[in-house]
Amino acid sequence: MLQIALLLCGREFIARNRHLFTAAVLVWGLFGAMVLTDGMLGARYFPLTLFGWIMLCESLFTLIASSGAVGAKRGIYLFKGGITGTVALLILSGLSGSNMLLAIILGFVCFLSGAFLMVAAWVVRYPHWRRAMAGGVCQVLYAVFLFQPYPTHHDGTVPQFIGVLMLLSAADGLLLSLRMRNLAPGVTIFDVQSPGDTDYTKPVTAPALSCQTNTAVNKPELRVLVWTPAGSACRDTLPRPVMTRYIAAVDAGGVISTGHAALEMEDVYISLYPAVDIDRSPSEFFSMLRAVRENDVPGKFQYDYVSEAAAWCEADRQVCFHSFSRSSLRAFDAHYRQQEIYNLTWRNCSSSVAYALEAALDGVLYRKGGWFVFLGLLLRPELLIAAQLRRRATTMAWTPGLVLDYSRALHGLVHPVRLSWLGNSAGANSREGRKSAGE
Repeated sequence: MLQIALLLCGREFIARNRHLFTAAVLVWGLFGAMVLTDGMLGARYFPLTLFGWIMLCESLFTLIASSGAVGAKRGIYLFKGGITGTVALLILSGLSGSNMLLAIILGFVCFLSGAFLMVAAWVVRYPHWRRAMAGGVCQVLYAVFLFQPYPTHHDGTVPQFIGVLMLLSAADGLLLSLRMRNLAPGVTIFDVQSPGDTDYTKPVTAPALSCQTNTAVNKPELRVLVWTPAGSACRDTLPRPVMTRYIAAVDAGGVISTGHAALEMEDVYISLYPAVDIDRSPSEFFSMLRAVRENDVPGKFQYDYVSEAAAWCEADRQVCFHSFSRSSLRAFDAHYRQQEIYNLTWRNCSSSVAYALEAALDGVLYRKGGWFVFLGLLLRPELLIAAQLRRRATTMAWTPGLVLDYSRALHGLVHPVRLSWLGNSAGANSREGRKSAGE
């Protein structure tokens, strides 16, 4: 969440407020340690009832906001609001077994997250996968700790959980503040955290262009184009909703369709394909998923959308952005094309689009405000959605379905739909937002 908020605020905001940000992170970590200590002592001072009312209000606002959302975003809003409301009601109920039930729920969430992280690290073997594996083991062990009644018979479960989250976020923020001292043009917050042999502190050469964001409203000038697995299949696909949306679609004849993603902005078109066919046999599936250099194959970039659509088919989904940085996107494109490499896991069509979009949105909200905008972003449900989608994609692989949902979440942050509950403008604004997001 923090990285995406800093990305949208931009390097100028980071450069001006880096020391203040570091101090705020240290204070946040100190409060986290205090909350965790209080939880270990049985929540003597933590305002648990007040926290429950705050969570309940947040749940109600999320459920209300779901009425203006569409598609997958509405489902996520409803799920988040329902879970938050359930936890809030358990906190406020005061029942004898509510604390134990909370421990089971929070422990189960930690266990699932840790197990997924370990499986993803073992299968994909992305850089620093051993570190991710250790993190997954720690999450599973912490889940076991939450299940145990020691030391307070579950009375301090909530402050313990909150304190650990605060300490982990403070550690991530402190590490991030140390790494973001020098950000060259065309380099995003996520680049300085990326493992590999690329030197991200060197400036990226790109055509000399204005750094101002594009604010044209007559027509969209940056499009994220997605060929969904089901939409790009030649025949009707089998009904497998989750797999079809995020992995691949299979028709009655057994033909597999994985979809595709591309990004278009004026004369910039980023659409990466493998230059040679990749063996997709089941026997080679797991070895093919590993993000290792041995699975790299030559790649090729498509020339433009018109020729690609003519040779294949039209994209069935698109997300359009009106505010973005031309110069950052061109700098990314110039740097990214220096290596024509395709890897099914870490450098495919979908990851290329996701990283290009992040480069284009670098600092897009900076001129709309400083700390007020930054803190406001941290309260937006779309930020949580985008952060979770990116985390899942980077621990496994970017797919067209994940890119589509990630782009929609970022679109909601950059171009928020303002709903009016007192008039008919709500429907108009909602329709306008759906049209811009390619619904």
